[in-house]
Formats: sequence, C-alpha cells, structure tokens
Amino acid sequence: MAIQMTVVQWEALCDAVTEQMKIYTRPFVTPLVQDVTGKAPENGTGTYLDRDGVTVLTCDHVVAHEPFLHQFYDHDRLVPLPVSGVGDAYPIDASIAVVPQDHWDSVPHLSRPLSMSRFAAKHQPVDRELFFFRGVAGENVIVGANHSRVISTGYCSQEKPGTGTPQIFEVLWDPTKTRVTKATDAEIRKQFKYDDPAGFSGSLVWNTRFVERGCDLSTWTPWDAEVTGLLREWDTGTKTLLVWRVEHLLAWLAQR
Repeated sequence: MAIQMTVVQWEALCDAVTEQMKIYTRPFVTPLVQDVTGKAPENGTGTYLDRDGVTVLTCDHVVAHEPFLHQFYDHDRLVPLPVSGVGDAYPIDASIAVVPQDHWDSVPHLSRPLSMSRFAAKHQPVDRELFFFRGVAGENVIVGANHSRVISTGYCSQEKPGTGTPQIFEVLWDPTKTRVTKATDAEIRKQFKYDDPAGFSGSLVWNTRFVERGCDLSTWTPWDAEVTGLLREWDTGTKTLLVWRVEHLLAWLAQR
C-alpha cells in the first residue's frame, strides 16, 4: 500500500534523512584538492576504504589533477596526500591509492575507513528511493596560504525515472531546485553555493533504503543505508549525475 503524505511532510523527512546521513558519512569522505600557485584549485572527492589498510577511492579522471591535498575529518587543515592513485580510465574511471599507516597516524583526526561490508551487492533500489552522496563542489573550495576553507556537503536526491543503462544510473541534480536543509548552519548557508557540481566526481552514492523501510524515522537509521555506486559526472543535458553501478565497482575493486 502506497504511503500518503503532503509535500511539506515529504520535505521534512528528506531533511531529516539528509542530516543523519551527513553526520554518518563525515568520517569516511575527504576532499582531494590540487593547490598550484597561480591556478584555480582543481578538486574531486575521495572516500577512505578499509581494504587491507586504508585506501582512498575516487574517479580516475580526478587523479589527473594530482598531487593532492586531502583533509582528515575534524583536522583543521588540508595536508599533502603522499601517494598517487592507480586506476583505469573510462569506461572504468576509477582509481585507488593506499595510504601509508605513518601518514594516517601523523596528525590527530576522527576519520575512519569505510568497511566494504557497507557496499550493496547490486544496485537494486525500490521505486522512488532516496539516494545520498557527500562531496566537495569546486565552487565551495578556496585554497590560500593557510588552506582554510573547504565546505563538504551532503545531498539527498532520487533516481530519474526511466533512465540508466546496465553500467550507470542517473540521479536528479538541478541547481534551480536545490533546497538547503533547515538544520544548515547560518554561516555555512551564507557561504555555500550549489550552482556547479564539478568536484563531486569520486563521491560514493548511498541507497538510504529509507523508502524501502517504510519512510519511518522511528525505525530507520543510516546503518540501513548501503553504497550503491560511484558518482562520475554531471550530464547538463539531462540534469542528472551519472553513477557507476556498485556491482561493476565491486568487480573492479576485486581485481586491484
């Protein structure tokens, strides 16, 4: 039986899911920022994975902008990432880099690598499911002498009906329809931009399973969510983000 609710009720639920997923995913995600004097910063998004040590996963086309600065969660500045990514170009477009243990331990931080058990075996959501991703758009990165401002943001959206291929699925992303959650800090709200998704490449997309669980905040938690794909690019013609399906990502990772 379909769940009936008003637009206001649905938006309030989306706000709550987004806020919980933002908090849950913070320790896993890092900006990857190229800092070259005289150039605007290039950036992408990476995720720390637990794979026989800590590994950073991102898109291969992001790695073209190495060397990177990255930022451990709750650490006050960006620091150089001392390793290069190893990956495969499109149509794979994925890359990994093993983080040395001494680098991981070099500064105090609250980052954690994401367990591979949090990956779904296959992209197989229910109809109208909520998807979440956390990333760093380049328009929200300002790199200066003290590397002081990188705003990482979390989004909830849905799959565009009737789209996708055996390799990718499409998530709706339209700047004109983006809505900031009510819990967003007032200072961040002033600085935050959402016109250009460049930099989200490399973000993991989560199937929140919120709709699957009955849209019930009293029983749903972020622990119900599963990674369902790797965000690759924005298609301006369709106003969707193109996401590589998790089953192909897992098959690729198993060979690395």
